[in-house]
Amino acid sequence: MNVQCDGTPRPVYQGGGAKKACVTVQNDPTPGNGAVAADPRDVSATGTGMRNIRIAYVIKSMAVGGSQTHLTQVLRLLDRDRFDPVLYCLTGEGVLLDMVRGFGVPVNAPAARLSFKGPALAVRMMTLARALRQQRADVVHNYLLRANLVGSVAARLARVPVVLSSKRGCHERRGFNLLAAKIGNALADRVTVNAEAVREFVHANERCPKEKMVVISSGVDTDRFRPLAGTGFKARLGLPEDRPVIGVVTRMRVRKGVEEFIRAVGQVRQAHADAHAVIVGEVDLDDGLQTLVRGLGLEEHLSLLGRRSDMPEVYSAFDVFVLSSHDEGMSNAILEAMAMEKPVVATDVGGTGEVLRHGHTGLLVPPRDPEALAAAISEMLEQPGRAREMGRLGRRIVEEGFSARAMVRHMEQLYLDLAAERGLALANAVGTAL
Repeated sequence: MNVQCDGTPRPVYQGGGAKKACVTVQNDPTPGNGAVAADPRDVSATGTGMRNIRIAYVIKSMAVGGSQTHLTQVLRLLDRDRFDPVLYCLTGEGVLLDMVRGFGVPVNAPAARLSFKGPALAVRMMTLARALRQQRADVVHNYLLRANLVGSVAARLARVPVVLSSKRGCHERRGFNLLAAKIGNALADRVTVNAEAVREFVHANERCPKEKMVVISSGVDTDRFRPLAGTGFKARLGLPEDRPVIGVVTRMRVRKGVEEFIRAVGQVRQAHADAHAVIVGEVDLDDGLQTLVRGLGLEEHLSLLGRRSDMPEVYSAFDVFVLSSHDEGMSNAILEAMAMEKPVVATDVGGTGEVLRHGHTGLLVPPRDPEALAAAISEMLEQPGRAREMGRLGRRIVEEGFSARAMVRHMEQLYLDLAAERGLALANAVGTAL
């Protein structure tokens, strides 16, 4: 099997708003710690008594993932003339933390060594509440299940004026996880979701009122992800330029449909023997998948690229981008591929159909159906002119409705509206553009 590696990850986003001096943050993960020095900037430089909104973002980990990538975009593009962000990473873990620090955003990891069970969970909540009080946070925005619970409880204990939770996928909750999700929803003033399909799912599964949820679609950096020519990435894989490449960007989880992708590639190669498959992301094939690869004769026709920091160059080598997930909120990868003018074959799950128009910007197929996936991929390979036109239209769709800047402007407006409802004095709050 052809395995490609990319070495040590490095920050891939540059700049994005004036940086301000970080508040002093203590990253000591000892239980009971988590102190944050008071921010001396109580008034604006104009002396009007108005100040920036202090936002605390709370997430369990900053490992590479869709929600974490989204959050790095938010922290990169957030208007620092109006908002002062701090990131609370509950475990203190994740390769994206250095990127966040590079944006000039303080990072805090209160009680990072504690578990999320039993008495330790209560200590986590109280420790974070103390940190939020010392920061004097105006807004707490939580991400993903554990942070939605811990952050929402801590914010209410700290009497933070505005509390938000977020949902970014259609993940069915049961037992304690369902209870945790419902508590996080109940304590939040608003619940942000990244697709209408996620809003419908959370309402049905967690009984969160629809009117409490706000849809802010995912967005990608359309300046970074744009059509590229002549990157030579196929040659770096040892492939001729005319060899068709079928690519997927994913993680090693059953619900991401890696097995279905491999099976589909095996079927595609029956009619397109020169097709080569690429899997990008933290994917290690277990014994069962390795046996499947050997059984389909894909050892020399499948490359595992691991985690990459040069994704635009990687996408440039794809002739067809594939999303094989069993469930999704709104995939960042699909938006990136479309921004790169790549034709897309995707499973019709979550919010995928809200961005991908079947027959116009790509093809939708049922989940868990490798035969349908293979047929759609083959259709793309057999109609390259149509595929290129789909790619061009796809970029136009992303530019018009799914850019990272538009996403962050919508989030900023939500913060401003909720802060105004609470009577907070705002710096430069008038005239925010969406």
